[in-house]
Amino acid sequence: MRSFLNPLFALMLAAALAACSSTPTEEDTSATDTAEQTEVAPVTPVEPTAPAKPDTSSIPMTADNFYNHPSNYDGTTNSKVIYFAFDSNTVPAAAFETLRAHATHLKNNANAKVRLEGHADERGTREYNVALSERRSKAVEKFLRVQGVSASQIEVVSYGEEKPAAFGHSEMDWAKNRRVELNYTAGRP
Repeated sequence: MRSFLNPLFALMLAAALAACSSTPTEEDTSATDTAEQTEVAPVTPVEPTAPAKPDTSSIPMTADNFYNHPSNYDGTTNSKVIYFAFDSNTVPAAAFETLRAHATHLKNNANAKVRLEGHADERGTREYNVALSERRSKAVEKFLRVQGVSASQIEVVSYGEEKPAAFGHSEMDWAKNRRVELNYTAGRP
């Protein structure tokens, strides 16, 4: 059986190699000639422009995406509220650029001071909400400190559910109340 397979294998290998090697036909060379004769228009350089700010009006604002909705953050120190997910003290990625802008302002202005005011929605006990809002403030403080902001420029306050931004009892109202506000006490941006 083995002696039969070796010649068969050699025959298949020769057929495969023969199929790969071919000489160009007249049609192949005429197509190449016409391609070489085609003129190419000169390329005009275009000045780069700043990317336009995306239109966020088509993205619906819901309680589920409120803390990551693009309209809540503009990447500058004009945004002074960081929104959090339910029962979370993790700084949302959507707020990173805003917090970096605040950190840059604080590092460039040694006299600037900010008070991080933590808040929670009305669900949960008073003690739990005060602790949760403090963890949120401390998470923002840690983010700013990692960016190089001095501890002497940051004050942390926890209000829990005591100072709501929205007074309703819907998911959307609760989403507005889960926040940390950055209030400058000196050296306002």
